[in-house]
Amino acid sequence: MEGFNGTIFAYGQTGCGKSHTMMGPHHEKGPEHVPDAERGIIPKAIRHIFAFIDEADKETKFLVRCSFLEIYNENVLDLLAPA
Repeated sequence: MEGFNGTIFAYGQTGCGKSHTMMGPHHEKGPEHVPDAERGIIPKAIRHIFAFIDEADKETKFLVRCSFLEIYNENVLDLLAPA
């Protein structure tokens, strides 16, 4: 089975722009109102992955997994897990 495993790691001091780089700017009406050119790495990567899947042979099956973790003061938080 072929696969791809990609990891994006953002590291830096508090307030240096990691969240903005990863997610892009906040829009009061929701993320769909943020222009494509201003979106962060995560929304662009997700869009790219699903565009590839949409263009693939319809008989091909895909398994997509995503983790979104925050490591702060040696504590790991799963940002996609329910509270």
